[in-house]
Amino acid sequence: MEKGDIAAPPYPGPPLNLNDAVYPPPPMYPAGPQPGQYVATQYPVHPGPQPGPYGATQYPVHPGPQPGPYGATQYPVHPAAVSVVTQVVVIQPHLNDVPGQVKCPHCQASVVTRTSHKNGLLTWLICGVVGILLCWPCCLIPFCVDACKDVEHACPQCNTVIHIYKRMYV
Repeated sequence: MEKGDIAAPPYPGPPLNLNDAVYPPPPMYPAGPQPGQYVATQYPVHPGPQPGPYGATQYPVHPGPQPGPYGATQYPVHPAAVSVVTQVVVIQPHLNDVPGQVKCPHCQASVVTRTSHKNGLLTWLICGVVGILLCWPCCLIPFCVDACKDVEHACPQCNTVIHIYKRMYV
């Protein structure tokens, strides 16, 4: 076969005239419920145990997940099994060096905390730095200043320690 001897593809036949075709008129609405029409959803009732061969009790098999719209998986749910659970989350305010109002986790009372100052890491660090700088009498000053100490928040009713505000973490 040479370059000029290319055969044309087979002829498919005469062209179709689609204007002469008779089509049914399109439906007014798509198949399904009409606008404003209420449609009750029918849920399958789960059958109870059935007698099986040789007197054994057979339990029905759960249908399992079904493919839903847009490729999502739908799990069958019995309407009586659906319940609404409301969970209340209480976010405690951040306690720092002043008393704060919180709900005591021990006695469940809403209280304003009682604060007390305790020696912490910052107190000892300042004492060490001042001591290394050879100011021996001054190295005891951080133990007298509340702004250098950690703050312990306690419940005034049950005396439970609720929170310790640390000025410096390790």
